Amino acid sequence: MYLSKIIKTGNKTYIYDALNNNFAEINSEEVILNDALYAKFLSSGTFRDIKKPCEFDVKYPFSKDELIDMFACRIKNMTLALTEQCNLRCKYCGYMPKYMDTNYTLKQMPKEVAFKAIDILMKNSQESEVCNIGFYGGEPLLRLDLIKECVRYISEKYPFRKPSYDITTNAVLLSDDVTDFIIENHMKVVISFDGPMEKQNKYRVYGSGKSSYERVYGNIQAFYHKNPQFFRENVVYNVVMYNGASAELFESIDNLWISDVNMIELFQTEYFANERDKSDVIKKDEKINVKAYDFAYKNMLKGMKKYYNSFNGQTGGNTILPGGFCVPGIRKNFVTTDGKIIVCEKVDESQQIFEIGNVYDGIDIDKIERLVDETIRRLEKCRHCWAAKFCRICFKDILNINHDFCEKSRKEVEGELGYYLEHISNDRDLINYIANISLI
Repeated sequence: MYLSKIIKTGNKTYIYDALNNNFAEINSEEVILNDALYAKFLSSGTFRDIKKPCEFDVKYPFSKDELIDMFACRIKNMTLALTEQCNLRCKYCGYMPKYMDTNYTLKQMPKEVAFKAIDILMKNSQESEVCNIGFYGGEPLLRLDLIKECVRYISEKYPFRKPSYDITTNAVLLSDDVTDFIIENHMKVVISFDGPMEKQNKYRVYGSGKSSYERVYGNIQAFYHKNPQFFRENVVYNVVMYNGASAELFESIDNLWISDVNMIELFQTEYFANERDKSDVIKKDEKINVKAYDFAYKNMLKGMKKYYNSFNGQTGGNTILPGGFCVPGIRKNFVTTDGKIIVCEKVDESQQIFEIGNVYDGIDIDKIERLVDETIRRLEKCRHCWAAKFCRICFKDILNINHDFCEKSRKEVEGELGYYLEHISNDRDLINYIANISLI
């Protein structure tokens, strides 16, 4: 409840005041523990007395009227779940229970639903710096016909609008004709790929159990050689770290033709918990030198952006909204096959709390308020957490906040904040680099 933390790095010790978002380097922890030294520390500057109890006021920063105004002209994205079908059966996939249920019919998005979602975006994004349409699945390339119809629909109905496109694919269908279409329409491509052959083939497999690595790797290689510059500028990898981070994994990714990589921590479903190879051993103690891997170092520096923004902006005071909460209905919208609008593709779409509208009626302000109110209620414990301003919690996590989640988040923030204070805060070149990173 004091909203402060002693941060120890390899060579230095800092005291961080979360309330005023301020820090100071100290000789040792004794400066805080010893009354005489602490009094001297306070008298020598403007640092708050961090031994006085305080708490945050957790509050959503936008009013109902402000949200309504944003929905009218600043929507940035619609991601379309074109199909629930997939040509792989990745064992950790959240759709696996549906794939294994013989009584469940996998759904396909009708053309009319896709077009209505596009209309909402195009008519309500006039003042947005971003206007993006995402194609998602299942495996969206199974609906290449619908993707092409969507692009044609936009060019014909909205000839003066030029949205950006992205597609998330397992790359099995990334043929020569497909990559020609992607390049022609300047699409960003997110490839789900787990790195080394043995890792990719362990859980990213066909329904028959056949391995996918050879096909996927060959398609990626051909795509790169077709247009290396386009590939480097527009292709990103999603790598599921189902067995933790390792030097072997980083080495294999670093040897690929890359521009960026998202290292995704495993969200273990009940199905995967039962199917997982019990011989998996997570190498928790393996130390990885991220500077040795270009993509990893750039990713790490990108993660420092929130600390840079915090210490170079107006972020003091007791009113906060913890974590990376975006504005629901603005930054991301995930459209299900049957036309529901979900807050994003990462949340559990079966949970009604995450439904914020539909393609027939648009964004529902009452459902947005329901989500915001429930989020604030579940963040009550954040009032007393020193790490709340930097926590990664977002809407996908609100139903699963517990002691373990919070402890892990605090540990991550402590490590990242310590790195920023020791290695970045006084390095002008790194500060300039991070200042120019765009998170849009």
